[in-house]
Amino acid sequence: MTWILILLFAWPFLAIGLSLAWRRRLLALWREPMFKVPILIVESDDWGSGPPEQAEALAKLAACLSRHRDSSGRPAVMTLALVLAVPEPILRQSDPWLWRTLADPAMQPILAAIQAGRNEDIFAPQLHGLAHFWPDAVLAAAHKQPEVRAWLAAPDLTEHLPSPLQSRWTDTSVLPSRPHSRQAVADAVAEEIGQYTALLGYAPEAVVPPTFVWNRDVEAAWAELGIQVVITPGRRPTGRDGAGRPAGVDRHMLNGERGEGGVFYLVRDDYFEPAFGHRPEQALAALARKTALGRPCLLETHRSNFLSATCTDPASAFAALDTLYRQALRDYPTLRFASCVELGRAMRGNDPAWIEHDRRRRFTIWLRRVSALPRFGKAARLTGLLPLLNLFTRSDLRP
Repeated sequence: MTWILILLFAWPFLAIGLSLAWRRRLLALWREPMFKVPILIVESDDWGSGPPEQAEALAKLAACLSRHRDSSGRPAVMTLALVLAVPEPILRQSDPWLWRTLADPAMQPILAAIQAGRNEDIFAPQLHGLAHFWPDAVLAAAHKQPEVRAWLAAPDLTEHLPSPLQSRWTDTSVLPSRPHSRQAVADAVAEEIGQYTALLGYAPEAVVPPTFVWNRDVEAAWAELGIQVVITPGRRPTGRDGAGRPAGVDRHMLNGERGEGGVFYLVRDDYFEPAFGHRPEQALAALARKTALGRPCLLETHRSNFLSATCTDPASAFAALDTLYRQALRDYPTLRFASCVELGRAMRGNDPAWIEHDRRRRFTIWLRRVSALPRFGKAARLTGLLPLLNLFTRSDLRP
């Protein structure tokens, strides 16, 4: 009996202490926008200047997307993170860089396919970069790495560069990588946003950092030139470590948090890469998790899944994408398609058409988010805090 009395007396202090220890995270989860409908966006990177085969692949993707419409009648939307230029072959280290952009006549079918899909509201272009690498870093690495010298002689596919060199916003000619100067970053951002605007006829509003490595200087430069939304993996790695892995994380973020210059973050941490064995069932499981937590489901994929130059069976990737949309619409009758820019605007305006405002429903979603925190969720269940809080949730929405 004595121990029971002690536990009853101590329980409120345990619950309060636990909540105070995690208060910042708990408040952040409450402030994170809660979307009231299931949202699915397939985010496809690396399209743009490069193999002419992309035009045919984009046409096939457009046909697939147009077959599937959400509860509002809108067709499926795929975001395309665009690389604006690839280098001409460099046979000698002394050769200057010459670039082939989407303005090149050979690239016109690719640009036309992108623009046609945008006009039909099924492609949503985003900025990826002028290139998928930092040119001086690649040249410096070529002095030491034979595979980089070989790549410079036929550089159409940046996928064939060593992974560390595919990071644009850090100098990976040495590892651990070194930051670029602030002025070099500002100049490069201005150049690529200018190129994007000239090529597509409008300025970019969303950006996907190549390999998800970037820093505050890059983000501030983007914001200064009109970028509104930065797609993130939920953290900001600022460089590469000695083994070439993304490292130097200086910030973690949730959907809707503000970054440098007021940009909005969106989190993309689920994947749909059929070439690597990802199946529609895995993507649907991700959609279920994100929907339960009031978050949009952004699925990362790459052009490499849909090109014969980089995938042994692109037809299976198209079939898997078609299956994903069909099953998602079957399982979620209220599913909505959108672009990341549209989600950014909805978060900025706290749009009631997209964002949940009912406090009890919000509390229920928040409790699901809290339960999903590995350490806090376990401790809160052991102390009985979560079962108690669950009494105040919507019974039809309880975790």
